[in-house]
Amino acid sequence: MIYKLEIMTIELFSMYGKQFKIDPQDFQDSEPDILANSASSIIERIKENSDQCAAALRSLCRRKKGLTVEEASLIGVDSLGIDVRAFSGLEVKTVRFSFNAQALSERSAEKKIRRMLFPRYQRKNVKASTEDES
Repeated sequence: MIYKLEIMTIELFSMYGKQFKIDPQDFQDSEPDILANSASSIIERIKENSDQCAAALRSLCRRKKGLTVEEASLIGVDSLGIDVRAFSGLEVKTVRFSFNAQALSERSAEKKIRRMLFPRYQRKNVKASTEDES
């Protein structure tokens, strides 16, 4: 005996507390995110310098979302942005930071994340102070 399952309805419950109905045809026609297979390697490379990364993520939460957090960790990457797990006391939040434009490659996404975490003015100041110490 052969059975065929047909999807009649799809409901998505997001971690942000929202519920969406998705058209089954739209679901079948969809493509995976371009970074689906490389997100974990991007996260690993960003986290290589863990102290600097953690400080930059805390700063990003403060600058972009007005959140003062004790700890922050990069937990997700896709072509549209990053997800950060932010800890403040007993409260834990997942915070989304969108890219200004879609990342079309792994390299592009990593570059966008680094720019987000280490804005140009900070990179220039760090470079200048390193040169002064030499």
